[in-house]
Amino acid sequence: MEIEKRMPEDKPADNEEEGKQEPEEKRNWRREAVMFIREFAMALIISLLLTRYVFIIPLVPTGSMIPTINIDERILVDKITRFFSPLKHGDIVVFPCPDSPEEIYVTRIVAMAGDTLEIYGGEVYLNGVPLDEPFIAAPTEGIYGPYLVPEGHIFVMGDNRNHSRDSRKWVTTNYVEVSAVQGRGVVVLWPLNAMRRLR
Repeated sequence: MEIEKRMPEDKPADNEEEGKQEPEEKRNWRREAVMFIREFAMALIISLLLTRYVFIIPLVPTGSMIPTINIDERILVDKITRFFSPLKHGDIVVFPCPDSPEEIYVTRIVAMAGDTLEIYGGEVYLNGVPLDEPFIAAPTEGIYGPYLVPEGHIFVMGDNRNHSRDSRKWVTTNYVEVSAVQGRGVVVLWPLNAMRRLR
């Protein structure tokens, strides 16, 4: 009597194929990780472009601009408007220090190209006229100048005049090239309880 041979069912092969498939949770996790990396990269690129071309937020580590800017405050520096709105007397500007370019300085424009500036008797004279400077910490000590600001340059001083390393005290030059100015200070951003517009 011939016994009918039954072929084994294909179940084990199916199970093996199922084992090769990734669980849905693992696929979702990978998808989310890729999306996160992509979004992070985009945010980083946008941030780099903004800080290169639009604004920077430097920390002011010294008291050279007291009382306008205090030690360890962060300010928003606008990098765009200087291209279509020329710098002017009284602007607070950011630039690499001529004596040590790795240091970024924050200080105020006191004289522009063609101006003659002189300091004596506690007063700052611009083209022979004493300046009205309600923002300074104290009368300016010492005798400096006269300085004739060359074309394409500015002369700067900190508001804390007697404790500021600025155009009066640099060794390399007394002036900052306009092209070296990175931007204008607009507002104090940090700490939040001290937020205010810069004048």
